[in-house]
Amino acid sequence: MSSNPDLQRLSAALEYADLAAGLYLAGGADQAARLLAAAAEQQLGDLVRLIDAPSATVDTRELLARIARAHRPAVVAPRQSPERDWDESPVEVDGTRDEIVALLRAAWFMLEAMGLASLAPQRLQQAVEHSTVFSSSTALEPFV
Repeated sequence: MSSNPDLQRLSAALEYADLAAGLYLAGGADQAARLLAAAAEQQLGDLVRLIDAPSATVDTRELLARIARAHRPAVVAPRQSPERDWDESPVEVDGTRDEIVALLRAAWFMLEAMGLASLAPQRLQQAVEHSTVFSSSTALEPFV
């Protein structure tokens, strides 16, 4: 990993967002997902403040711009999804899942604001889309 602390923070934020989104999509480990999503949001928020600060160094702006220009999204073979029993009762949506969604969306919008949407993990994109589609219901109904 690079010795640049901004790049390390960005890398950590992307990893946190990816893990949180994966846990959210899996429908479990809500407390862990909330903590990871909050960490991602915090790291990205710090980077946005660095970029937007009047005293922002050109290095930070240039580094993130170079990352955005040079990045080509990786093509990753999809993982095998675990077998699901669709006859189970729907997962109840509570305040914790709402917080996870809010934090994941904040991370997504901050990446867009920095011009780094192409770096957003696939699972983060899926979680934001999933939460948008299913946000009007109180329970997640299985789709068969």
